[in-house]
Amino acid sequence: MATVTRFLITEDGQPNGVTRGSGGFTYHVRLPGIDRHSCIWGTITEITQPPGEPLDFPFVGSASMAIMNVAPKDDGVVDVWCQVNWDSDLNLRVELVRVDD
Repeated sequence: MATVTRFLITEDGQPNGVTRGSGGFTYHVRLPGIDRHSCIWGTITEITQPPGEPLDFPFVGSASMAIMNVAPKDDGVVDVWCQVNWDSDLNLRVELVRVDD
């Protein structure tokens, strides 16, 4: 049976699981037990903060966004190339999933 582990990327100074960005950018994330043979998937979504709620509500806004490429390396780092087509930084949730068999 496969084991699935979920990771949230958090930018320094932001609440848990929140990053900000626009244009093309790459995260370099150190994850436990990763090497070049690891199976890593990524998702990206825009998030908002309704009044009185935490900054963690996903929604589909006007910006198109995508995970362009994910590359796990032998040093435990995963490179995640993101593209957010908007002219200013947006609040984002980038999640990675590792599948082990």
